[in-house]
Amino acid sequence: MSHALEVSGLEVVYPNGAHALRGLDLSVPRGAVTALVGESGCGKSTVALAVLGLLPRRAGVRGSIRVAGAEVVGASPEELRAVRGKAVGLVPQDPVSACDPLRRVGHHVAESWRVHGEPGPPGGAAELVGRLGITDAHARLRQRPHQWSGGMLHRATIAAAVAHRPPLLVADEPTGSLDADHARTALDVLRSAADAVLLISHDLGVVREHADQVAIIYAGRVVETGVAREVLSRPAHPYTRALVAAIPTPGGGLPTPLPGAPPRATEDLAGCAFAARCPLADHRCAEQPPLVAGVACWAVDR
Repeated sequence: MSHALEVSGLEVVYPNGAHALRGLDLSVPRGAVTALVGESGCGKSTVALAVLGLLPRRAGVRGSIRVAGAEVVGASPEELRAVRGKAVGLVPQDPVSACDPLRRVGHHVAESWRVHGEPGPPGGAAELVGRLGITDAHARLRQRPHQWSGGMLHRATIAAAVAHRPPLLVADEPTGSLDADHARTALDVLRSAADAVLLISHDLGVVREHADQVAIIYAGRVVETGVAREVLSRPAHPYTRALVAAIPTPGGGLPTPLPGAPPRATEDLAGCAFAARCPLADHRCAEQPPLVAGVACWAVDR
């Protein structure tokens, strides 16, 4: 099966010494929505920045990131500009900070074509935001960002990301500021507008409903991966089990909290990063378990 995104052995160290990613392997098949799930600080947003080539210049990056066959790690600024928008689009986590308050909203959507020297189709921006539920789109696009709600601006950033129908779309918490109906519409548009979607989310309900594949990330490494519904219904890795157990359910009482805290990004981790919080930890965890049959855990029968 061909892949829109292939990440191999990706390591990212920020200038302050924080190890955001520690040998991450990830693939996004064409025609699929692949979700990347984990706690805050586990490296999800760093993956998004790395795929777009938007990491700080002084960040240390090793490994390989191939987007639709093009290598991103080590690419020149000109090569990266050609990849962004055309080969991979980004739906940012914070739509408010992504917009210049002095520019009209229509300017931000149309910039998707302008940065590539293209005029864009007549009425293209209005058509895109209209599909995402913005009524009277032509008039609303003449407004400034402060005149739009956060949820509306999120839909505008989605419209900008899908303008070129890129082979890969990276969506960083794309439904965080949307209600359930608009979230469903937005995710349907993401799926229809790109060959493949990397959905970065902490919402397991959204992942269960909309993702085909899921990769669970902890401390910068993928610890479990597979078909989304199967992984979330029958989690194998102790960390995945803990995440699922922490989901509130109607009438189910209080969810089970995940004890402890993730390791600090500046720590050197020789063995399993989850061992300090894991009820199944033993002497084998002093060595980092490989990802075998979709699970990286010595205690899981594979």
